[in-house]
Amino acid sequence: MIRLASGMDAEAIMNINNEITMSEATTKFFISSPTELAYKVDEQKEKIEKALEKNNLYVVYETEGQVVGFLVFRRYEYARLNHAGAMGMGIKEGYRSQGIGTQLICFLIEWGKQQENLEKICLGVVSVNERAINVYRRLGFVEEGRQQNQIKYEDGSYSDDIMMAYMLK
Repeated sequence: MIRLASGMDAEAIMNINNEITMSEATTKFFISSPTELAYKVDEQKEKIEKALEKNNLYVVYETEGQVVGFLVFRRYEYARLNHAGAMGMGIKEGYRSQGIGTQLICFLIEWGKQQENLEKICLGVVSVNERAINVYRRLGFVEEGRQQNQIKYEDGSYSDDIMMAYMLK
């Protein structure tokens, strides 16, 4: 079930972020490194509350009373960019490849179509996250640009940062 996030979800969202960043299988999917995980529950609560206060979207996917995924969309604040915003998301290990991410993005797209003057959903995805790239493309996102070797990992390897977008109008 998809529902609006609340401050009560802060710890679960932090745990999902930490799990993705700390896991050897997924650590390269995030720009932040494992040593940069410094969020506190209170800080995460504040992020959720501020996002919702500004008419952005912060939702969680809950199954059997457990938060297993989240999606956040923040509209750009500058007047010339306010027709667009950026999204980010995470899915808990063990719940990936079950369509949860697709459902969250579809929820965002439908929500976005109802928002006044919102025309574009943007995202950045690391080039090694091929599964996510394929989902985004399947849902209608297109690649708008690529910053080559933008992310340098601790082992000296690089990934590109791919900018993608979905046009609502």
